[in-house]
Amino acid sequence: MMKILSLRKCFVIVVLPFLMFVSCGGEPIPQGMPKLYPAKVTIVQAGKKLDGATVTLYNNDNPQSQWVVGGLTDSNGVCTLKTLGKFNGAPAGKYKVAVEKITITGKVTSKQPDMSDTKALEEYYEKKNNEKYYNNVNLKYKLLTTTDLEIEIITGKNEKTFDVGEPINEEIILVK
Repeated sequence: MMKILSLRKCFVIVVLPFLMFVSCGGEPIPQGMPKLYPAKVTIVQAGKKLDGATVTLYNNDNPQSQWVVGGLTDSNGVCTLKTLGKFNGAPAGKYKVAVEKITITGKVTSKQPDMSDTKALEEYYEKKNNEKYYNNVNLKYKLLTTTDLEIEIITGKNEKTFDVGEPINEEIILVK
């Protein structure tokens, strides 16, 4: 009986903290981080689930909060919110929600060639110059000052669906 008790103590003292550390992705929780609550938002556009959109929450009480909350939507339009991009959930509070999706046409998928290969570099940058970027969500939803999307994160599970209106295909002009 004594051996079992000491094994249990060993588990509680050594193994359990290790498992808790690993379950957080191996990242220690930053000092001062508030309690996080599970939260998901679903983004739809003209009634269809919006894949690949960036969702960012801005704390209404403190828009400059160090606890950045957001994520990307999956193929079902669902974004599982994370704080600091690593920790599941969001701190309690009222938030403005910003949504953005950018697509690229003619995207160069190859790596930049070696600097000594001038012909390959010229071809690479010619292709790169043909890339076009498009904003797919009304800009109203991108900015903290114009978005009317809001969510309140409370104790427990949080889920909300937002519709960002009709799709747009507005080219973004990059200054080179």
